[in-house]
Amino acid sequence: MRLPVSPESLLHALYETLPDPVMIIDADRKLIASNAAASAVFGYSAEEFLGLGPRDFYASIEDAREVGRALFPLDKATQTLHGQYQFLRKDGSIVTAELTANKILDADGKAVALVAILRDISETVAAREEHRRTESILNTALASISEGFIIFDKQDRLLLCNDAYFEIYAISAPAMRIGATFESIIRYGVAHGQYADCGKTEEEHEAWVAWRMERHRNPSKPYIQRLSTNRSLLVEERIAEDGLNVGVRTDVSILSQAKNEAERLGQIIENVAQEVYLFSLTKDKIVSANKAARDNLQYSLEELRELSAADFIAGSAQDEMNALIAPTGSAESKIQIFDTMHRRKDGSTYPCRVRLEHMEDPDDPVALAFVEDMTERLEIERALKQKEHEFETLARNLPDFIVRAKPDTTLTYVNEHYARYVGRPADEMIGRKFLDFVPEANRAMLIEHLASLSPEQPLRTSEQAMPSLTGETLWCLWSNLMVFEDGKPVELVSVGRDITQVREAQNRIARQSRELELRNNALEQFSAVVSHDLKAPLRQIRLFADMIAEDIKLGKAEDLATFSGYISQRSEAMEAMTSSLLEYSQLAYQRINPEKFQLSKALNEAWTNLSVNVEEAQASLIVEKDIDLYGDFTLLTHLYQNLFANSLKYRRQDSSVEIRVEAQTDREGHKITVEDDGIGIAPEQAERIFGVFQRLHADEKLYSGTGIGLALCRRIAESHHGSIHLDTSYRDGARFVITLPRQGAG
Repeated sequence: MRLPVSPESLLHALYETLPDPVMIIDADRKLIASNAAASAVFGYSAEEFLGLGPRDFYASIEDAREVGRALFPLDKATQTLHGQYQFLRKDGSIVTAELTANKILDADGKAVALVAILRDISETVAAREEHRRTESILNTALASISEGFIIFDKQDRLLLCNDAYFEIYAISAPAMRIGATFESIIRYGVAHGQYADCGKTEEEHEAWVAWRMERHRNPSKPYIQRLSTNRSLLVEERIAEDGLNVGVRTDVSILSQAKNEAERLGQIIENVAQEVYLFSLTKDKIVSANKAARDNLQYSLEELRELSAADFIAGSAQDEMNALIAPTGSAESKIQIFDTMHRRKDGSTYPCRVRLEHMEDPDDPVALAFVEDMTERLEIERALKQKEHEFETLARNLPDFIVRAKPDTTLTYVNEHYARYVGRPADEMIGRKFLDFVPEANRAMLIEHLASLSPEQPLRTSEQAMPSLTGETLWCLWSNLMVFEDGKPVELVSVGRDITQVREAQNRIARQSRELELRNNALEQFSAVVSHDLKAPLRQIRLFADMIAEDIKLGKAEDLATFSGYISQRSEAMEAMTSSLLEYSQLAYQRINPEKFQLSKALNEAWTNLSVNVEEAQASLIVEKDIDLYGDFTLLTHLYQNLFANSLKYRRQDSSVEIRVEAQTDREGHKITVEDDGIGIAPEQAERIFGVFQRLHADEKLYSGTGIGLALCRRIAESHHGSIHLDTSYRDGARFVITLPRQGAG
């Protein structure tokens, strides 16, 4: 079939209409063409795109280098690249996208350019992260549940089991493997003595297994299972709509014992504030009642045991009471909840809510009754109703935007505040589409937002920038609620709140959060120092002081000089630690006084300050390149001096020291490396070395110091909105990489 258009026209149409960004890159890695989708995603116009390089787009230099190594120069054998990377928009925001790059060949088959197609997967990545977070929350929730919880699939194979279930059935735990059948697990438990009621002979075992499997496959009401003479569980199982068998095990040992020891029940719950009764269903008598019940009804326990429920339930005859609790007594329903009025001994009454729970026992069925005095609660409910009325009156006068509409956004109500914002009378807006008054740039997003509302998630919120009639931008938080009936949407209720000032406050808070985080980290380190490092020499001093006192008491003097020396050494160590801590506290949060200076000036002053150590180590300093810095000259000099001091200290024996400083500047800022040819640092210690009082060498005679220098270096770098880290790939000594922003970048 012949196309009515040329292949070139078709290709051009695809290029311009493709919803994904398409970019053409020449052999020099410069962008020479882009489609409209690229401008929409990255915020650059077609003219601004021209000539931009990889560092203008990639959020990570490593990503840019990886793509460059794979595809450039263009005569490399690699023709196609597909991967996931992070890219920078013009406004500095980051978008995660899948990159597909193919080389463009000329008529001779030579690669002359590169076509790159990007697919925005930011929402997919966010969704995956949300899934991981939700899964973590679920696992945490299951671990926190005290009841045993277990799920089997349609084939009766184990899907999920929490820690509490393992603890309850500790004997059977080895058989509880994911995929194991329920029957294999209970047979393992029977064989190893897990169940007290499964009998002793093989015939009894088989009969019990058959009975248990029947209850498991066709669960009805909960029942009590005995694991031992002193432990009983409430077994509850349900078949879910998707066919999963869900089981819950609750330890009810105390309640099981209480049905045979009513007095003991009274002792256990005697001081509970809620009224609690144990009621015999066969005798229609109270077996036990706690102190709260006796005090409220004004009867002694002996008097209560002579009464039936109808004797203190106001307005209820015995037959009516029997009919009320009949379902509980016959075990048709495990729990019955009803409201009634209790009559005290003096004739006064009070409203209450009764919760009757049937305790299964074929010999003497009993019910446990929890009674809540509703007097205060009803008063609170009346007060709440009054407050609700007041709130409704207040809501009508709220300054928020309030809109009601049909599911297709046809307006049925708008409040005056929103009408004034739109600049139209409220009655003129009724009957028109809500979308008619939404900025065109936001309509597609709003349509998608409303389409996502469902009976399971009928309410969602979104922030929206809205231009006002005066030309100012108003930030509004919209809460959109879709009302559903029988699964069908019937009404949309939207409430918008002006959050412009909140967003401004959030921006201010964001600017302060970094400094607060740094101060909190430092506070944690200081707490650790005070609680541990500073106490250690004090404990040693006290120990040797006690030993001196003991020797003096015994008249021994030969070890006094030694002990005294130890005390002196520990005192000197503590003095050094205290001085270092004071130095850190004075410099770490010193106010920054920025100025412009050359790197070489700070390096020379730092080197001069260490002249004695330099001469002793026969050290040399090589500076590859000089650059201009903007920062606090004194603090940055101190940073380099600490790094030089470490290089001089941790040098190789019988060898001179060579320290090399390299510097480079790009659009992201300054990168300065300080490397030496010393003994180096193990990669696994790369973060630990920056902690306060973190020393890697215990021998203070060979390598003295308190471990404060690198911590101070990091604090100085961070105070300049920069960073410092150990290059773990360097193996010929130690190399530290310092990054600092350019002038004004911080």
